[in-house]
Amino acid sequence: MVASDVYNIAKALSKEEFVKLYNMLRTDVNKNNLKIRNKLPEFSKKDALQYLLENHIKKNRTNRTR
Repeated sequence: MVASDVYNIAKALSKEEFVKLYNMLRTDVNKNNLKIRNKLPEFSKKDALQYLLENHIKKNRTNRTR
């Protein structure tokens, strides 16, 4: 079953039944503790380059000289 099919069926429910369905779904989602990823903070190109230099490029160069 596809979510869009269920959505169309839910729209056809009476308001009372729709509220019941909503409460059941909300309870299930809360029980499963679905984690939604938080949006990452904005990074500039400078931040990205600095990260690469500090964490990858410098380490690789020191390993080559040994």
